[in-house]
Amino acid sequence: MISDFEHDLDLYFLGPKSEQRQFLVEALQLVLNDHIFWRRNYFPKDPPAIAYSKVHGEDARHFRELFFTELFALISDLKLDVPVFSPRYMAHMISETTLPSLVAYFATLLYNPNNVSSEASPVTIRHELEVGREFAGLFGYDKSKSFGHLTSGGTVANYESIWYNKAGLFLPLALELAERNEDGKQGAMGPEDLFSQLNVPFEEVDLRLKAFLSHSDGPEQRWSVLSKYLISYLGDYTFKRLVESQWQTPWVEPVVIVPKTAHYSWSRAASLLGIGKNNFVRVAVDNEFRMLPSALSDVLETCLTLRRPVWQIVTVVGTTEFGTVDQVDEIVKVRDRFTKRGLFAPIHVDAAYGGYFATMFQNGHLGESPAGDDLTNTPEGTVTGTVSGKKAHPSTTFNRQQNEFHFENEPLIPAAFEGIAGTDSVTVDPHKAGYTPYGAGAIVLKHGFLKDLVAETAPYCLDREDTTQEGSSSPQLGKFILEGSKPGAVAAAVWFSHKLIPLNKDGYGRQLTVLCGIAREFDRLVSDRFDLHSLYRPHTNIVCLLARKTGITRISELNSLNEFLAARFGVKEVQSIQSYDYLVSRTTINLDSPCILSDAYLAALTPDDDHLTVLRLVFMNRWVQGREFSGETYLIDFLNVLERAVKDHKVVGD
Repeated sequence: MISDFEHDLDLYFLGPKSEQRQFLVEALQLVLNDHIFWRRNYFPKDPPAIAYSKVHGEDARHFRELFFTELFALISDLKLDVPVFSPRYMAHMISETTLPSLVAYFATLLYNPNNVSSEASPVTIRHELEVGREFAGLFGYDKSKSFGHLTSGGTVANYESIWYNKAGLFLPLALELAERNEDGKQGAMGPEDLFSQLNVPFEEVDLRLKAFLSHSDGPEQRWSVLSKYLISYLGDYTFKRLVESQWQTPWVEPVVIVPKTAHYSWSRAASLLGIGKNNFVRVAVDNEFRMLPSALSDVLETCLTLRRPVWQIVTVVGTTEFGTVDQVDEIVKVRDRFTKRGLFAPIHVDAAYGGYFATMFQNGHLGESPAGDDLTNTPEGTVTGTVSGKKAHPSTTFNRQQNEFHFENEPLIPAAFEGIAGTDSVTVDPHKAGYTPYGAGAIVLKHGFLKDLVAETAPYCLDREDTTQEGSSSPQLGKFILEGSKPGAVAAAVWFSHKLIPLNKDGYGRQLTVLCGIAREFDRLVSDRFDLHSLYRPHTNIVCLLARKTGITRISELNSLNEFLAARFGVKEVQSIQSYDYLVSRTTINLDSPCILSDAYLAALTPDDDHLTVLRLVFMNRWVQGREFSGETYLIDFLNVLERAVKDHKVVGD
């Protein structure tokens, strides 16, 4: 028997050939008619604002002619857009959107709510806050203490993590300054006490704030006292100079610790938020592009020795280039050891891409997998990822009954997702692996009180309890976030998609598990081709490979071949999308990467370039495991086309 959440995955999408067009047209027509009815029945006795004669007059006829002329030009131009809906598209982390999110977005767009307060969006702001709580639950945070909301994308969410953590990191100093200068408290001086004040775990920061606000003067008065000493009020320069004066010791700039695989948004944040790129410390990664816990430990040891505070540690779950997953659980253990030694560092998980993959490990209600969810064409539903003649790839099996991957002899990926519960904040993008329209990023804070420290109004007790909590009579968002205007349509799209496709193995977990299986099957197929070389075993649904051929002896020659292929299968100016048979993307890797240094084939080439160009394939489309018009599977057909393109490229000297 199929439960409410066990629908065939095909039903969630319009389909590459618009197979569900009738359903979509029906749904869109329903919401449009409903919206028209809603308008017409608000004070129905009010007269029309636009006269009948005007709507049907000569001017209206001319307007419609111009309107449709320009509209046809627009939709004609859009025909040259990239066919991300097709199984032939394997380039980036984008695909068609889910039908629930598409219809909800369209329906809510007609109302155009601004999701900053209940006055501008009384309905969808509650949807957004509910989504935030759903993400908190997915990542193992306490829903009653956390705070989550949607952003325009992962970049803004990452910026907000630094913004919120800055407020929490420097609050103990502000509290101490207020007590020393306003309450007459006698405080310690010197570098050790200053370092101690900059390493207060956020749980204790919250307790200190509550204690300060509970003074007999009342929370409002106490907040007015404290606000004069906040770094957000004084500014960085004045705050630091005041601290130096009070503690009689030089200020030491905090650092942000990121892996070498960190998204470029972190580098941009350095200048935007005044941190300084010199204060970003990059940690080495292993040959699967994961942050090395041992290397992180060395960096933290140096920070402790130099008494240098840590603004935050950034770990990545689903790198945008490679889809690989840091060992978050081990990183949390490293951080916790140093917290006991007096160095606290909040951990932010940049799971903009990989966050939804946590649903693969969230129990649902699945019994037997319904028809249409086959992982492969093999009757056993087993995918093996063992590579012969290359790097050893642990085999991976798929259990249809439980809809779960089992990583033989390697539980690192499930453990990494479980480890997120020990972190302090997470970025996740619904418009990536959540299959919702742009722009839908999100951030979740384990310590929800941090949002109050950046609010434009006082965060004293009553105000803190009734603004974003479930059941609030007047929910607010604008005063706690970076963006001052944000579309309620995005919130409705994500919320409704989660309603139909839950955040567990029954919903998104099923979809993403299938995609991981496809990536591993493709990786196995690549290993059987002499002209193709896979760089690492896929952690999620991204595969990076490079083409090679006899006669290549230098990295520059190998790059020339793969740049040729990247142009052949990349987006370009075309007259028709029929010009694209398959689409893939490319990325580059520094030659000092462990992945390259440990590869026997690459190590034998003359390193006459500073990087390696590789082809990058992102499997977002389940139907890539199906068959194209000639009867061959898309995966095999693409590999055949790719190998023919390799033969077309001429190596210098051929």
